[in-house]
Amino acid sequence: VEDIIVTAQKREESIQDVPIAVSAFTAETLDAMKIEGGSELMRAIPNISFSKNNFSMYNFSIRGIGTKAISAASDPAVAVSFNYTPLIRNRLFEQEYLDVKGVEVLRGPQGTLYGRNATAGVVNLLPNLPELGVFEGDIQAEAGNHGTRRIRGYANIPIGDTFAVRFAGAATQRDGFDYNTVTEQEVNGRDLWSTRVGVLWEPTDNFRANFMWERFREDD
Repeated sequence: VEDIIVTAQKREESIQDVPIAVSAFTAETLDAMKIEGGSELMRAIPNISFSKNNFSMYNFSIRGIGTKAISAASDPAVAVSFNYTPLIRNRLFEQEYLDVKGVEVLRGPQGTLYGRNATAGVVNLLPNLPELGVFEGDIQAEAGNHGTRRIRGYANIPIGDTFAVRFAGAATQRDGFDYNTVTEQEVNGRDLWSTRVGVLWEPTDNFRANFMWERFREDD
């Protein structure tokens, strides 16, 4: 049986050695379970729920603890970490996963390592970082009913012996599948795109620096 390595305590460890309730998913596992966005984690993790109101704040709760305030300035009770960087006000649960290495969900208070806003737990989103000496890429496309069109892909490009660049992008469009008889318009459509650029500089074996830029936009 393959040993599952997680970074729940900010260092690589076997999941069996971590004294935390952790649910860990690789990119292959997420794809096999068709978990394509943050709220779909409910399919595979116990004790969690997700709700989205008409305002800009969402409520992602673990073991019944979350944030039910409707203000966009409210602090969450579940911390969201992207590449080990906390994101207090984010759109993780509206955005689709893009070129991720894996996702880890820690259940229970995690304030010791992750600070405040981790009363209920933590969601760690680990993106794929650029790699030296590896030229690779991938592209996927999907089509479905209600005019669904989706495309996503990435490319890792090494530049010399010390630099590497990784590009990733995704776009989803879908017509609405509900009809509002008052406004006479279809609703629940999607029109979103995401893009990410990562740069790696590793001049020596003892020094590594990563720069990452990401943009997400949705007009629904």
